[in-house]
Amino acid sequence: MSSDSEAVRRRLDAERVTLLAEGFLSRLGYKRATIRPKKAALEGEKYMVEVEVKKRTATVQVDLATGEIKGYQFEENQESSNFPMSRNTMLIVAGAGAVVAVILILKLMGFF
Repeated sequence: MSSDSEAVRRRLDAERVTLLAEGFLSRLGYKRATIRPKKAALEGEKYMVEVEVKKRTATVQVDLATGEIKGYQFEENQESSNFPMSRNTMLIVAGAGAVVAVILILKLMGFF
């Protein structure tokens, strides 16, 4: 039995466990286009693979001896900007402000 686990251990590297984690997440229903690997690290007898999925980070644990997925966890990503509005929202607010400014200028000029 130890020769089987040694063979699995030699075959597993960061690239292979990342592919295992991506395949696992795609079986959970996430599209491969939205899955972006961030980090794979060996921690004791497990590989910890961090994968960005949409606006979350998934951490998948892969057993080094067997190559099995032992656990996973999702965490929400922290937004890098401190401004809570998205780009589209800012454009809408700026456009509405411009319209209001034009109406006020025309009103002051006596057009309304």
